[in-house]
Parts: sequence; structure tokens; C-alpha cells
Amino acid sequence: MGLQVVRSLGSNENENMVKSKRSSTGPRRALRVVSSSEVNKQVRSLSTKEAQLKTELIKTDGVSTVDEYDDETEDDMVLEDEEVKQHQQNSTDAEDEEDEGFQVLEEKVEPMSPRWDASIEAELTAVVRKFFREDPDPRDEDTWDVSMVAEYGPEIFNYMRDLEIKYAPYSHYVPDIQSEITWENRATLMNWIVQVHARFNLLPETLFLAVNLIDRFLSKRAISLSRFQLCGAIALFIAAKYEEINCPSVQQMAYMVSNDYTIEELLKAERFMINELKFEMGYPGPMSFLRRTSKADDYDSETRTLAKYFLEITIMDPRFVASPPSWLAAGAHYLARKMLHHGKWTEEHVFYSGYSEAQLRPLADVLIDNCIDYKNNHKAIFDKYSERRFKRSAIFVQEYLRESLQY
Repeated sequence: MGLQVVRSLGSNENENMVKSKRSSTGPRRALRVVSSSEVNKQVRSLSTKEAQLKTELIKTDGVSTVDEYDDETEDDMVLEDEEVKQHQQNSTDAEDEEDEGFQVLEEKVEPMSPRWDASIEAELTAVVRKFFREDPDPRDEDTWDVSMVAEYGPEIFNYMRDLEIKYAPYSHYVPDIQSEITWENRATLMNWIVQVHARFNLLPETLFLAVNLIDRFLSKRAISLSRFQLCGAIALFIAAKYEEINCPSVQQMAYMVSNDYTIEELLKAERFMINELKFEMGYPGPMSFLRRTSKADDYDSETRTLAKYFLEITIMDPRFVASPPSWLAAGAHYLARKMLHHGKWTEEHVFYSGYSEAQLRPLADVLIDNCIDYKNNHKAIFDKYSERRFKRSAIFVQEYLRESLQY
């Protein structure tokens, strides 16, 4: 009953119900750093040669490809069942000769998701009962803003919470489905997509939708490594059409993959991906949930900009492939408030986000760990958020961590 009430009435925040065990004035205690994860250990263990190769692959000026592309059509984007079986039966020596240094990680990445128990459900239920109103609050400015449709807010976000489950990718598609692609390959592709996305000056929603389309497609069909960048380019192209007013042309996308494909081949690949995903593009990205949570801070731009940096970091970490975007948005907002010393996670924050502090603390710890290792974890995103237009959020985070954690 408790959980049902929370879901039916919407997400929101709490004021003093969540008792913080960490002092807001003591950043070192408030932001406990977890030990390095297995994924980060693997990243740090990359050889210098592989790291240099990765850097070369994500340049957008010359836009190199992840692998040498051939003139195959989009039908070859998918490995046929017989080819997959044959590939799996190859000996280890033969695979090493074919893929040269290419190695599939045998251990699966442990996905992250919010913790739920009776105490958390009781807390959220109490907060919802305290703040929920059948009719919009006349003292709230959003009530008089027609574009905010305040009277439908709770129902809209309840529906979005259902959609985030429906459109979640399979968290173990590497290596269960993809025999050639590793999580390291995915990180390289994400770095490239972040740079292409920034070059076209696209919306944040476009980036998160593109990442979701890639992960959902790879959860359904096995592809070869040589077609991996094509998959990413097409996903970004589709996402831009869905979210943008002015989106890149197919000619521009062809240039971004070094014109290794004709316009017709790109359009065929686009049709193939859309059909494979059954035309379902309504993924509720984390930006909508972030704006909802920001209502508790009166839409403070400084907090939200810093939170957007933390949100983009999540696309690089395979542990967050299937994580609910509402949880990622709440965790990013929670960490941004902590670093900016904006106080505790209040009941209002719990109401508008739908998550308690106990559910967000583990996520914040992992984000901090990724920020410490930004050079290996998300260099392209760090460079992007070091710019003035993003308030140099990435630089602020590094200065904060050096001062508070003394690393």
C-alpha cells in the first residue's frame, strides 16, 4: 500500500524527515569516497598504446572511425545467427589473430539501482501525504503558467516512472548478447558521441535519448565491432530528429563517419534501427526528472548546471546502463547540493524527486569516484564542462575534491 500511494501521487521531497548522518559543513564526511570499483581498475590498467588509440578515435575534426568500415549494407550491421555461433566456436588463438588485442571482459558488471525497503517506502509515503494536493497550489507560480500544466504534473511523472522501466536496456548485454563489443568499446563510442553532440550544439535530451537507443538496440541485436560507430551515429541522428527543432542533416552525419557510407546506406541503417526498436522513442530521459527535482530549489541554475555534469558522467559507466533516469537525476541533484553547501536533502526534495537520501548516497559516492578518475573515466565530458558556458563545473568539482578529500 505504501509504495502504491507514492507511485500514484507522484515524486517529491522532504525537509527534516531525512536525518543526515554527515555534516553539511564537513565535505569529507558528507561525501564518503568508495574504493575504486572493478570497472575503474580496468580503465586504469589500460596500456598507453590503447589509451592513445582511444584518444585518436574520438577526434571530431578528422572523425576517425572505431574500425575500418567496408562497403557492406545495413543488413551486415547484424551478425547472422550462424556467424555468431561460428564466432563463439573459434579458438582463443584464432580470435586473438583476428581482433589483435581485442579482448572481451569475462566478468559481468554489477548494475546499480536504488535500494527499496519498508522504511524507505514508509518515509516516502509520509512525505507524499504531507505535500500532495488534489488541486494545484494557488501560491505556486507554476500554477499560473499554462505551459507547466501543474494540474497534470503528478500523473505525468507517474507515467514517466512507468516508461523508464519499459525502456530500460538489458544491463548485461555485454557479454551475453554482444560477442565482439566490450564496455571499453562502449566508453570510447560515448566519448565520440559527446563530442559530436557538442559540435552540433544539441540539447541534453538528445544525448540521453541517443545513449538509450544505442543500449536498447545492442540489447536486441548482436553487431560487429566494425559497425559499432555506425550504430552510434544513427542513434544520435534519430534522437536529434526526435528532440531537436533543427537537427543535423544526413550529409553531416555521413561526414562525421568519414563518408564511409553512402546516404542511402545511412538511411537504410536508420530504418533498420527504428524497426528493431519498434518505433518506441518515448524514453523519459533524466533531464525531465532533474527539472522536476529542481522545483524544490526554486529552479536554481547553479545547482542544475552542476547536476547536469554529474548526469552526463553516468553515460560512461556501464553500471548505470539500466539504472532509472529518475534515480540518476535525483542523485546528481543531491551531490550538486552537497558540493555547493546548499543544505540537507529536505522533505520537499524527497517529494519532487521520489527518492530519500539513503537511496542517493551510494550513487553520489560512485559519482565522486568517477570524478576523481576523470582523465580515464570521462575526459571528453570534463573538457566540455570546463567551458565558461557550463560555469566551469568540472573544474569546480576538481577543486572541491582536492580541498575536501586532499587527493
